[in-house]
Parts: sequence; C-alpha cells; structure tokens
Amino acid sequence: MAATPLALQPPLPAERRRLLELLSLAPERAAPALLGQLLLRHERGRWRAARIVETEAYLGERDAAAHAFRGRTARAEPLWGPPGTIYVYLVYGMYHCLNLSVDRAGLPGCVLVRAAEPLEGSSLVADALRGPGRLCRALRLDRRFSGRHLFEPFARLTLREGPPVARPAVSERIGIRKAAELRLRFFDPQSAAVSRRR
Repeated sequence: MAATPLALQPPLPAERRRLLELLSLAPERAAPALLGQLLLRHERGRWRAARIVETEAYLGERDAAAHAFRGRTARAEPLWGPPGTIYVYLVYGMYHCLNLSVDRAGLPGCVLVRAAEPLEGSSLVADALRGPGRLCRALRLDRRFSGRHLFEPFARLTLREGPPVARPAVSERIGIRKAAELRLRFFDPQSAAVSRRR
C-alpha cells in the first residue's frame, strides 16, 4: 500500500476526534474498527506508517485472559486510562506487545495490535510487523511507551485514519490459555501480514 504525504504526519484535529470515538467503543467493537487504521511511529526525525491488519479484544476485569482480571496493578495501570492510552508489556522476558486502552476511562478494556502491513516508504520489509512481538521490535516499542497517549503533544506513536476492512474475519484468540475460545480476534483476510490463519 502506498503511503501518501498526508499519512506521514500527525492526525488533524477532526480526524483525532473521530479516532477517539472509535477508541471509546467497547473492546469487542473497537478491535474490528481498528482494522485498516494507520499506526504511525516517529523516530529519528521521520515517520514510519503501517496499516493495522490484526487485532484482539480483551474485556477487562471480566476476562480471565486480560491483565485487568486480577485487579489494578502498577504494571497494568494504563488500562484504566482514557481511550487511546498505550499499554506495552513484556512476555517471556523477550517480546513486547502493544495494547491500546479502549472504552471509557476507568474501564480497563483494551485491544492488542497483533499485526500491521508496512506502507510503502516506511523502510520496513513486508512481514516485519507480522505478530505482536515482531511489530514492537520493528517499531522499537517498549515499556517506556506504556502510559503515554496516542494523541498527546509530540506523540512518538499515533494513529491516522485508513481505509476500513470491508469484511473482517474473526476467530478465537491465539497465544493464550485462558478464555482462548472467545471469538475476539479480528483480521483482514486479504492481508499477507496476518500472523496466523486458522
């Protein structure tokens, strides 16, 4: 997908408002709505952009697979923040995972960004963002981003609007043991960047 000059700059105010409305949806609605949106990372004076093609919803304190299930902790505190708060955590002591808080402030729902498709001109190879660990590694995202907001001034990670996915596919969540049977994984069936197909 070609990146237009418009995509490689922070979102405009009206666009930011629309994206915040999307992020204010419940997790099971925000996760498919995030498909097709553009994830932008600013580093070393330039922007890199990718189209989100795979997400998973986590339902907060009622979801046994969610980090909020055991209650409020220092690590998971960003989940209780306003929609668009970034939550990055480390798994297996090696891989970071990018989550975005959704729903209302005080309700710890979130969406895990599982995969994205690099836009042309992003200097990323086609499968660099295939899977949550690879995505964070390629975009150099770690726990220092946790607690920041996508739309704060001079944000190094933000969203822009992109073309929505016409017919998202849905499956059970993957890579977890608890509540894995819930059909809360959404992906673009046309994208080669999706991490796993069933």
